[in-house]
Amino acid sequence: MALQTLTRKLVKKEKEIFDKYGLVYLLEAVTEMWDPYSIASNPAKTYWLAKNVVIRLYPDVRMEIEKLEKSEYINKTQAEILIQNGTPYIPVALTNLYDTKLEAELNRKPIIEMPDRLEIEGAIIPYGADILETLILAVIEKYMKNKPTGASETDIINALTMPPPTGTGWLKHTPKLATKIKQQLEQLTWKGILIYNPQTMMYTLARKISTSIIRTE
Repeated sequence: MALQTLTRKLVKKEKEIFDKYGLVYLLEAVTEMWDPYSIASNPAKTYWLAKNVVIRLYPDVRMEIEKLEKSEYINKTQAEILIQNGTPYIPVALTNLYDTKLEAELNRKPIIEMPDRLEIEGAIIPYGADILETLILAVIEKYMKNKPTGASETDIINALTMPPPTGTGWLKHTPKLATKIKQQLEQLTWKGILIYNPQTMMYTLARKISTSIIRTE
């Protein structure tokens, strides 16, 4: 009776641990994993007989060994015999779902949809684009709508740093920022994206930013 009582308490405690932490204790288990001692980028699957194993289960069916007392290498035939005889089987790191370690790692990562454009403080920035370059071009394009001759370096700095309605207030004015803007203007001119007129000291866009629609017949 005392043994039954202890067994019930042990089972209850193990259930509590599993419900809270996803941890399970196994006296012995066959584990399948990509060879942990291989230096290859795509190691082969190997089987191991582990003793006193604590595993953690995850909602995505992934299993990870938290700790074990010892393990020894076994071949596939030995593993299959042990599993048929009732030894618990643990496919570690999704080895039962994917043929290679690379496939498993890629499929374990959450899928993130990359946005085409980001809106930051009212500024539309294409994903992956240089932020300062995008803002400078946006300011010059805005200037050219009312002032075809373009914008000077001072105009651009003021437009980026002064609060509305005078400017956009996108950036905070600092000597370091002013230097970066000057360098960026020089680079954009060198790339042929901007045209600089040394007589007027004005910058204009080399070409109008537009979107073309391609139609197929």
